[in-house]
Amino acid sequence: MHLDIITRGPKWHVDNLITQLQGTYLPWTCAKEGTAGLPKGNYQMQMRVCPVQLWDLSFPREYTHTVINTLLKGNGKPINSKYQKFVTMLRMGMGLKKLPKFKPTKVLPISVAVQHTEVIGIGIKPDRFEDGTEMV
Repeated sequence: MHLDIITRGPKWHVDNLITQLQGTYLPWTCAKEGTAGLPKGNYQMQMRVCPVQLWDLSFPREYTHTVINTLLKGNGKPINSKYQKFVTMLRMGMGLKKLPKFKPTKVLPISVAVQHTEVIGIGIKPDRFEDGTEMV
C-alpha cells in the first residue's frame, strides 16, 4: 500500500518524523510462494520512505542562473514526461512564472548528491520587496 502525504513544519521536526518512519518495522505475511521474490512466510518489513518534496528557495536575484544551473543542470524537466502537465498546473496554481532560459554560468560548490537526485524545476517568482529583504 502507498500513502502520499505533504509535510509542513520546521525542517528538523519533519526530519525527525521521517527518521522515525523509516525506522518502523511492521509484520508482514507473504501468503503466496514467489510473491516479491520471497518464500511464503512471516517477515518484519521496514517502512519504505521515499520523499516527494516541494521546496521554496530564496537567494539574491543576481544568482538566479547560478542556482538554476546548479540544481537543474540546464533542463529541470521530469524524467517521466507524463508528469510535466502536473508540474505546469502546480506552477500556475502557485502563481509562479516559467523558469527563465538557462544562461551558461557558474555553479554552486555543493555535494555531488544533486547528481543522484531528480530535481524538477517548477517556476520562479521575484521577492515581494524590491530590496530583496524577503529572503532574510
